[in-house]
Amino acid sequence: MNVVIYARVSTITQDYDRQLSELRKNAARMQHNVVREFVEVISGAKKVNEREAISELFTYCDDNHVDIVLISECSRLSRRAVDFLKMVEYLNERNKHIYPSEWP
Repeated sequence: MNVVIYARVSTITQDYDRQLSELRKNAARMQHNVVREFVEVISGAKKVNEREAISELFTYCDDNHVDIVLISECSRLSRRAVDFLKMVEYLNERNKHIYPSEWP
């Protein structure tokens, strides 16, 4: 399966390397092919249209064969419940799924 990785931190004083490392390890453990990584430093409370990496991720998923979006935890994708649900719905409608790092 082809997967993309998404990691986010809220401030420039934080580091997303731990998220990336865990996500890469889990992808390898599940024998998934990581085709691209998306990272950003922005508050998870920002709206989707204010988040460049999320827009790039959706465009990439639409234009390429991607089965799964790997995230370390749901709050990394969005802290706004309504936006999180919209993202899940958007990807599910395109037969792409979001899995948190600890899955399964």
